[in-house]
Amino acid sequence: QLTANMSLGMGMGFGGVPSAHTDVLSASPEDVPSKLRLVEEIKSRGRSCVGCKAYPDAASLYTKGIEVLSSISGDESVKKDAAILYSNRSLVLLQMGKISEALESADSACENDPSYVKAHWRRGQACNAIGNTADALASFEKALSLEPANKTLKREVEAAKVKKEQEEKLLAAAKEAKEAEAETEVAEPPKAAGPARKDAVKPASSAKPTSSTKTSNNAVKVEGDTDLFTTSDHVRGYKIRSDGKKTSYFDREISEETKQLIGDIAPKRIDPNNPTEDNAPKPLPVTEGTSAWNKAGTWEERDVTSWAKETLEAALLTSDYVLPEGSPSPGARATVSKVAKLDGHASYATVRGKKRYIYEFAFTLDWVLTLGDDHTKTCHGKVTFPDVDGTVELGDGYDIVDYHVDGSSPAGTGPLLERFVRDGGLRESIHNKIDDWVRLLRATY
Repeated sequence: QLTANMSLGMGMGFGGVPSAHTDVLSASPEDVPSKLRLVEEIKSRGRSCVGCKAYPDAASLYTKGIEVLSSISGDESVKKDAAILYSNRSLVLLQMGKISEALESADSACENDPSYVKAHWRRGQACNAIGNTADALASFEKALSLEPANKTLKREVEAAKVKKEQEEKLLAAAKEAKEAEAETEVAEPPKAAGPARKDAVKPASSAKPTSSTKTSNNAVKVEGDTDLFTTSDHVRGYKIRSDGKKTSYFDREISEETKQLIGDIAPKRIDPNNPTEDNAPKPLPVTEGTSAWNKAGTWEERDVTSWAKETLEAALLTSDYVLPEGSPSPGARATVSKVAKLDGHASYATVRGKKRYIYEFAFTLDWVLTLGDDHTKTCHGKVTFPDVDGTVELGDGYDIVDYHVDGSSPAGTGPLLERFVRDGGLRESIHNKIDDWVRLLRATY
């Protein structure tokens, strides 16, 4: 069943806020082809909004797309499209902190297409956020069963298993503690009130000042004090020092051995007119390659953006993939023909003698795939990598947005391009080239 769950006002964005996408949000196509074209436009705009973290706009667009699809007779292709929109909306709602709504969207994605990996992935993330580790683990395991080679899903499963084991241990410990407390209450009934203590506090008029002496009943009289304080009594906020004096609980008594270790820490006067070898100020050495003001070596940063852009572009242009035997077009070659746009920066910092590498890039690549059966036929397109930075572990891969196939590409090549350009093949080659560039950055600086 296709349900939008959230409604949009005419031309309004998520939560009733005016949107920059009013033309799409207020559109009301009548025929099925027009509706499907609108959904494709919504997908494209939604990806762009996610890429620039405009999550409310993305939520508005995905909700509109779900509403449009709900007006079309639900064949399998419509349900698959709906699952994608629900999954994407779950992602943006989770980023907006709307956890319960994100879980509802993920559930709807799973219902519309149980074979869609990201639907179960998003459900697992929402369950984790809401604190339901058991359901999160089940969702991650389901997603991994659909895509066993996914490294990120493997880590999600392992992390959920560890978290679940920790929660079970905590629950078991809490249960044991509660049972032990109950047994103690049964075994030891409350004691009846007894006669007043013999060593109760004496009135001030009866107390006489005396030197510090320990009595046979373990009591200590404090010089100049008018009460009797025993070491066996529990008095909140006070304690007895080794010399028998009562003091604040937070007072720290230093032993003679400790005093010897600390040495003489009394302030010493320095005569500026008579500097000695010990008290004369000495300049700190300046490490080669660091600035003069950073003599302590706590922080030193160097910009290497120019080198980084040049070497990263060169690495990306070497990306290629040849389709293997048994594929729909054996021998076809996919390559990056141009780095159309490359924005970002790179630097490295020396922090207390250790290097930290800081880089963040976004780029758009032109790609071309030459078909293996007829080298005169080619497919062209673009793809954008919005977040290539130090937060991504080597081998994890990088997200893409705005994947586009040029209209001049031969008909019927869509599935081939999705498999070997968008989802694998050339994309994996690009991932490897980026990882190699990161290693080069670390080796060079």
